[in-house]
Amino acid sequence: MKYDGIFPETLALMAQNRFENSKAFYEEHKQELKDGFTVPLRQIAMALGGKVFELDDMIVTDPVRMVSRIRRDNRYTKDKSLYRDHLWVMFMRNKHEWVNYPCMWFEVNQDCWGYGVGTYYADAQFWELYRKALIEHPEDFLHAVHRAEKVGTARLNDYYKKKKPGEPVPEVEPYYNMKSIGYMAVRTDFKTLQSEKVIDEVGKAFDEYAELYLFLKGISDERTMLK
Repeated sequence: MKYDGIFPETLALMAQNRFENSKAFYEEHKQELKDGFTVPLRQIAMALGGKVFELDDMIVTDPVRMVSRIRRDNRYTKDKSLYRDHLWVMFMRNKHEWVNYPCMWFEVNQDCWGYGVGTYYADAQFWELYRKALIEHPEDFLHAVHRAEKVGTARLNDYYKKKKPGEPVPEVEPYYNMKSIGYMAVRTDFKTLQSEKVIDEVGKAFDEYAELYLFLKGISDERTMLK
């Protein structure tokens, strides 16, 4: 397994590239940015893609498609800057299949890096089925979600303001009214990114996330049957 590492000088160059916001500056440093950031992320994608593929054989496993681009598509955003100072790897289905399905991810920002599991987008019917699953299989859900939480995760959950109908067991109630679910481990030890230790760490986390991924995927499959 080849991994070239991500180093502080590359992140500094990414930040400068965003600050300059200049096509000329980017073109001058394009290969350096690719070799120092994009390529290592593709190596991570390649190293871990098979692990997630075992959970869901519909996910994209092409590293080129899994890693975000440095050049932003700013046509539909208020932020018109041309370049990102951070990148990520998505372990998810393709753009025609990912709605209502869970995903895992790995990202590197200027002040932290991390990895997580959750839903990127799911509609109201998905969450109706989710609540049904929590009522019918509370122990399965709790075991799965507690494994995800123990990774050392920040909760990215969002909730409906109005309580949804149903009578979940008390242990499940804190999770019942969700309209998005996500758990992410946030790290500030950038030295780990310089060696294959990062792949080992994220791989072990993905093993812990797997049970929640499969629980959510079961709901996703049921939602797809309703189309």
